[in-house]
Amino acid sequence: MVTISYLSSMKTNAERFRNETGSEWYLTADTPEVTQRYLDQLGFLLPAERILATTVAGEGNMNLALRVFTDRRHFILKQSRPWVAKFPDLAAPVNRILVERDYQSITTENRQLSGHSPELLKADPANFALLMEDLGGAKDLSAVYQEKESLSDRELEDMLRYLSILHQLPVDDFPANRELRRLNHAHMFDLPFRPDNGFPLDALYPGLAKVARPFQYDEKLRAVALELGEIYLSDGPHLVHGDFYPGSLMSDKGHLYVIDGEFAHPGRPAFDLGVLTAHLSLAGATASQMEMIGKLYDPPGDFDASLANSFCQIEIMRRLIGIAQLPLPLSLDERQKRLDVARSALLN
Repeated sequence: MVTISYLSSMKTNAERFRNETGSEWYLTADTPEVTQRYLDQLGFLLPAERILATTVAGEGNMNLALRVFTDRRHFILKQSRPWVAKFPDLAAPVNRILVERDYQSITTENRQLSGHSPELLKADPANFALLMEDLGGAKDLSAVYQEKESLSDRELEDMLRYLSILHQLPVDDFPANRELRRLNHAHMFDLPFRPDNGFPLDALYPGLAKVARPFQYDEKLRAVALELGEIYLSDGPHLVHGDFYPGSLMSDKGHLYVIDGEFAHPGRPAFDLGVLTAHLSLAGATASQMEMIGKLYDPPGDFDASLANSFCQIEIMRRLIGIAQLPLPLSLDERQKRLDVARSALLN
């Protein structure tokens, strides 16, 4: 059984951060003066450069992401905490930001991938922070879950070509990222299929708890999910992004950018492709776009298509009855039908 750690909320977040990391620099959007002092002591700002404003950049779940405006330029400042930013009581490894640094370094060194990554301006491991290029007008692709938005064929082509190249890269000394993988494992392969998970499903979507109940008590389904989870936790011979879905993808006039590499690890390409396929399905991709996956993705020789399909079905289920919900315009009946189809695919 996976144990999920929850942090005490008796202390302020700033105190918790300092006590658990040894860093005195707890950065927030509403304290630009602290950010000014931090960047000054880091030696990142130009002489006499002043911060004009700091705002939250995006709706990320894991880390603080600030858009910093100075009198000279603007850039992104990310800092990880020993918890999940969206759920402060949920512990998470603070060194995940260093995994993202390593992922950024590898992808920006590759000629074919570098154009799809924001530039890493500076890394500060001691304070668990990264300074990165601000992509400006680029928008994350989370809007594709809404009925009025859709993914372009060009964006999908770029995604599949990106993964084709990424999955051929050597893993060498890339971090195993086990702590963050264990956290992700719990929320993907374990907790959604347990009746004692404590998820407030009815608060997330009225009536969802009743829909989820049969799947939480399905021992055969749970056994399959845990078996897939063990595969996910084991190291593989390829570099995978680990969270390749619309929330980690941005587009600027059709040009794709890939961000948030903190879940990257040496693993199996089937995981990335399965997760992407699940989200394309949930986002209502066209039949021709779903066919593009098999046509345009160039897999490594050991690619397991059956495993990719299994990861796809698990991802669909956990996004429907897990805590990490998506802005899907699906009724309870539609959710039920999708869950039934995914379960059948996993067990047959």
